Amino acid sequence: MGRAPQPLPQYTPPGPVEQMPNMATQPRCSPLAKVHSAAVFRYVANEVATSRTEVGHLGVDVSLVPPAGICQYLIIWDFGVDWRHLKNIAKRDPLLAAQLIRFETDKSLQFQIVGYSDSAGGERNNIFLRTGRARNVFRLFGPSARSRVFSVKPASHYEYLKDNTTVMNRAANRAVVVEIFVGGGTI
Repeated sequence: MGRAPQPLPQYTPPGPVEQMPNMATQPRCSPLAKVHSAAVFRYVANEVATSRTEVGHLGVDVSLVPPAGICQYLIIWDFGVDWRHLKNIAKRDPLLAAQLIRFETDKSLQFQIVGYSDSAGGERNNIFLRTGRARNVFRLFGPSARSRVFSVKPASHYEYLKDNTTVMNRAANRAVVVEIFVGGGTI
């Protein structure tokens, strides 16, 4: 028999993050560059179909942004259009595998997981996609790392990693960012 699944951290709507009971204070990151825009762009021919292939639109599905203040950012991008699940190629990515081991073994790390979408489609559906993507990345974490996640949430309305003007940027926006707080506030 399998073990019972661990519950997800409490969902918090966009806005201030509610503190989880096991966190004394919420760490602060130097913010990752983002775009705020209500502009909506339509998909081009074959964009949706290509997004749902293992290769997708981007050459790399997992990236680690170097430290910014007390944080690092692990970004998993190029989710398929309207997909909340990770592609197999992303799950097998060596960088992701190495980071998940690091997350499980380095007890000084704390995490916030934020889901993103592109601007196409209704905002209500985008919140559903953003939340689902963040939750599916949370499920990749081991039990120790899960206990140190203080928030799993969608990005705020009209907040993106890049503008939505190109196919590549929309693919980059269909993402999850794991904010990694190192050493409880110091690198």
